Amino acid sequence: DLSPAPPTSCTEVLPILDSIIDLEEASPLKLLIFPKKWREERNNTESDFHAFLTRYNELLCSRADTCLKCSCNLSDNADNPMLHITASDERYGAQKYNCYSCMKQYCFECEDDGANFMTHRCGKCERLYCLHCKTLTWCKCCDDMMCVDCMDFRVCSSCEVDTCRDCVSERSCENNCGVDKIWCESCVDDEDAMRRCGICGVDYCNSCCDSYVHTVKFCVVCNTSICGQCVVKKCEKERQCIGCYRLSFPVLLEEKERLRAKARNELNELKSRIDYLDARLEEIQKQKGR
Repeated sequence: DLSPAPPTSCTEVLPILDSIIDLEEASPLKLLIFPKKWREERNNTESDFHAFLTRYNELLCSRADTCLKCSCNLSDNADNPMLHITASDERYGAQKYNCYSCMKQYCFECEDDGANFMTHRCGKCERLYCLHCKTLTWCKCCDDMMCVDCMDFRVCSSCEVDTCRDCVSERSCENNCGVDKIWCESCVDDEDAMRRCGICGVDYCNSCCDSYVHTVKFCVVCNTSICGQCVVKKCEKERQCIGCYRLSFPVLLEEKERLRAKARNELNELKSRIDYLDARLEEIQKQKGR
């Protein structure tokens, strides 16, 4: 994780790195990963850190490294640095072209035989990886690629596409139709996954709405999305919309059957209790008769 503040300060580390850079061609430095805390201060171009980035970039450019696939010069002019070093760059301080795992270098234009770019940067840890070292998964909601070390993907129950945790909607089905079910923000926003009651605000997934009468339905007469409980209350109070009346009938019939089944179960429990007490009373009487 690059976000927490590092245990050592920038001023303590830079002199050590500078001593390595001073070796010039003999310097073994190929890749440096700086804490995000240091990189966030990109607006201060007068800082010691920015000055070091400039020197480190000069060292990398002096090597005239080439792309492993197309052999193009990766630092062919001053406008193409080997680091992100402009203050407006959100990736300020990150190194370009190097795979953070195998150190191999590819330009950003090269693709493999399947038309996939040779490198991708993880949207979570911001590290660059080539296709040979890490598998990155794309989240269609935030349009970010994430590496296997950072990915925490789940499959959207509506579009069945991998969705990162940040893009999983907080809304859930009131029916509790599945603890493993999730819906991505895109499907929820496009109303492809959820329907919300316009009166009480309760949510039901589209699958449950198509299967159960008490879920959210759409009244074509008053143009209202409404759940079963609210449509019954509305009809009891207003008694105006014929469309809502039609939606309320199946809800009332289901509630009638539910109450009938509940009464039947309670009656059976009561009969069982009476039978138990009768048997117990008979046993007590026999004991007294002895």
